[in-house]
Amino acid sequence: MADGRPKTRNEGARDRSWRVSQPVVDKAANTDQVIAELAVEQHGVVSTAQLQSAGLTRAAIAKRAQAGRLHRVHRGVYAVGHTNFTFEGRCMAAILALGDGAAASHRSAAALWGLIRAHPGPIEVTVPSDGGRERRRGIKVHRSPALIAAVTTRRNGIALTDPKRTLRDLHRTCPQPVYRAAVRRALDLRLISSGELESERSSPAASSSGSSSASVAAAGFPSRR
Repeated sequence: MADGRPKTRNEGARDRSWRVSQPVVDKAANTDQVIAELAVEQHGVVSTAQLQSAGLTRAAIAKRAQAGRLHRVHRGVYAVGHTNFTFEGRCMAAILALGDGAAASHRSAAALWGLIRAHPGPIEVTVPSDGGRERRRGIKVHRSPALIAAVTTRRNGIALTDPKRTLRDLHRTCPQPVYRAAVRRALDLRLISSGELESERSSPAASSSGSSSASVAAAGFPSRR
């Protein structure tokens, strides 16, 4: 002690108790910080694997869910502290639910690129396989063995198909007026160029390759004169 008195047994016990509990408090605070930072980066959602990496056990995750600190979105995916999802949050949750290689696609990717308005209903996600992932409520799963890194990218931290692949998917699955409006918007946003489209349209090699660029051009992009 500062006054020179020797510590009593009780005083020493109190000091030891503080030294033991402080790291536990620090660890809990660090876990909360890691989860909060992840949630900010991922539009408010995190996966079970990420929560465990941050230091939570499955029992701790269940306890937080019961207390309303975590809200289940999909199996293995939680919203942190809220249930008011943005469209980006819904897309991120769907991608986390389907795992590595999954990317927002079709209308969902188009909305993320700003080509169409955000849509209600299931989020559309493409996975790089022809099977093996079960259906999930709130997610429309597309399977494509040919989905590779060359046609996917990230926007605001969300994995999605690139503009050309997105437009190709829209052409196959959406009404033509929706598709053509998306093309015009992509041109306005300079996500694609009219020169690029013209070169693809006039390229026999591209037309026979089955590439996303060729498919988009062949579908009839409006020219920008």
